[in-house]
Amino acid sequence: MPKYKIKSISPLANYKSEINNIKISAIEKTKLYSLAIPKNGIRKATTTIIKTFHCQLPPTGSCSVSREHKLKILALSTDQIFLYFGHQDIIQIETNLKALEKSFYITEQSDAWAGIKVSGLNIISCLERICPIDLSIGAFGINCFARTAMEHLNTI
Repeated sequence: MPKYKIKSISPLANYKSEINNIKISAIEKTKLYSLAIPKNGIRKATTTIIKTFHCQLPPTGSCSVSREHKLKILALSTDQIFLYFGHQDIIQIETNLKALEKSFYITEQSDAWAGIKVSGLNIISCLERICPIDLSIGAFGINCFARTAMEHLNTI
């Protein structure tokens, strides 16, 4: 029996605050996996995603949602996607990772990222001050994202 046990903790420690009617809170209990598509493997990767999660591989900068599997697939580039899902669904998703291993290089990234949720009436104008992309609803719709630098942080 080991003498010590490693326990996972959130880097944001369940942070929650409200400043000028803008709500900020840590996103907790989520998992993030990076899937890299091998050279000349896009067709196989696309077929595997459709077969495994019953949704399309999204175009770069977009997200597909698999409601059945309770996950989002974020396409960061033409050869890299992220799987984003809740901690409670880890057993179901890990079962599917076995099928994905034949089409992707997979790394677990949950401990390398921290998530925050921001909301409020003036959130767009607040974020535009620190984020160098157009966040208007016409340019940046639902299930869209951009990888960018927000102040000094790499951000999705």
